[in-house]
Amino acid sequence: MNPFHSHDPSLEPSAPHRAQLSTLRIGVGLFGAPAAWLTQFFLSEPIAAYACYPNQAPLSAPIWKDLPAMMIAISIACLAAALLSGFVAWNSWLQFEDELAGEEKGVIEPDRSRNRFLLNLSLMSNFIFGIAVIFNICAVLLVSPCSSWF
Repeated sequence: MNPFHSHDPSLEPSAPHRAQLSTLRIGVGLFGAPAAWLTQFFLSEPIAAYACYPNQAPLSAPIWKDLPAMMIAISIACLAAALLSGFVAWNSWLQFEDELAGEEKGVIEPDRSRNRFLLNLSLMSNFIFGIAVIFNICAVLLVSPCSSWF
């Protein structure tokens, strides 16, 4: 028997009738926008607080004159991350729905039901936290950094 021409079916890649959604894509879809919002919140708030209240007295102007530019840069980066997460979630959902449309109608397997639930949840999560990122951007643009609350 020639070792170069042997055929072992266990070594061939399996050919499933459908493509599998990766755990990474589902994870990015689920946690990308919330992570972007948390990053925006955890970076912007302490920086603004320190710039306007470095010692025991509040300042009328931030200690860094580029504070608004820093806040806008953080906000744009977080918005880009949230939009990327939404794009991944949307494409994953479209791929999953196309696969379901191509299969015969009937009972969906448990792992497929789980994927459908997670993909729907990722779309909702991206929408909600994307809006939260946009509202934080509005706050950066509309409220002066060291304004008084009263």
